[in-house]
Amino acid sequence: MPPQLQDREGWARDVLAALEVEEIAPSPPAVCSVLAVIEQESGYKVDPAVAGLPKMVRARLEEHANKLGPLGRKVLASVLEGRAKGSKKTFDERLRALRTERDLDRLFRDMLAYYENEFPSTFKVVDFASGVFASGNLHEFNPVTTAGSMQVSVRYAMQKAGEDADPAEVRESMYTRAGGVRYGTARLLGYEAAYPEPLFRFADYNAGVYASRNAALQSQVSRLTGHPLAPDGDLQLYDKQGQPRSEDSKSLLALLAFRQRFAPEELSERQVRRDVRKEKEPDFESTDTFRAVKRVYQRETGESPSYAQLPRVTLQSPKLKRELTTAWFARSVDQRFQKCMTRYRALTAK
Repeated sequence: MPPQLQDREGWARDVLAALEVEEIAPSPPAVCSVLAVIEQESGYKVDPAVAGLPKMVRARLEEHANKLGPLGRKVLASVLEGRAKGSKKTFDERLRALRTERDLDRLFRDMLAYYENEFPSTFKVVDFASGVFASGNLHEFNPVTTAGSMQVSVRYAMQKAGEDADPAEVRESMYTRAGGVRYGTARLLGYEAAYPEPLFRFADYNAGVYASRNAALQSQVSRLTGHPLAPDGDLQLYDKQGQPRSEDSKSLLALLAFRQRFAPEELSERQVRRDVRKEKEPDFESTDTFRAVKRVYQRETGESPSYAQLPRVTLQSPKLKRELTTAWFARSVDQRFQKCMTRYRALTAK
């Protein structure tokens, strides 16, 4: 770890515990991969502050209030004038003072409890509050979708915890050092991939599981078929909840064109569509479609098909003040990883 870091022993215990839960040996590359993401994402801060958070949240709330017509803003103001039980500060005062994801999450939970227990049931308030506070909708008004020292996806943490887990408890866990490292480590290292170097796993951490593997396949299909594709690592289209949409993506259409031109007898359209549904799984590499693309690419180009490449994705987040990409993120983390390995080699050489 960086020599100036405070509570090094505490961070070390939590990193080792997270690796143990995932049954990953604490090898230098594994440890340095986790440490590099922590340093990149938060600078070893358990619950990092988000610049401009109050403004971002208020904009979301006002956008919803405006949909209710002229009274929407008045309803929003009324809601924000409330107080949680035992609190001296109004919700509006707490909103103005927001600094971190944990602050925001707790504010929303208190507002939900206030609405359910104490707020008058006028029709406009019900319309507004049910839209904002109805179970399952809170996340839509939370502009920050990652949390903790590794800024891991909240949606991923919820899935990892399982259907029986209390969402509030999962979120609270993410705001602790142990929980943030636990979920972040699982997201980073908790799946098998034959990447030749950690750089591609860092890209996956940003763009999605197997994004680097799938981006290479997209580039190869594009070259074979002439269909222009952005190698973003997604062979299907996905909704905001991360579920596949029904319409065909450009990548899927290109794969169907590949099948028709190069493997009409070997692959059926049904087979291609079925195989693509496995794009977020390790078994995708064993599908007939994946193997056919690799084999034909080598035959047609005379080149060995690469297993992975950095996805071409522009990052979208209210936290960002300038345009960045997944490739930038992966290389930045990799630089920290290399420094970590250098420190390790220097220590073992003494």
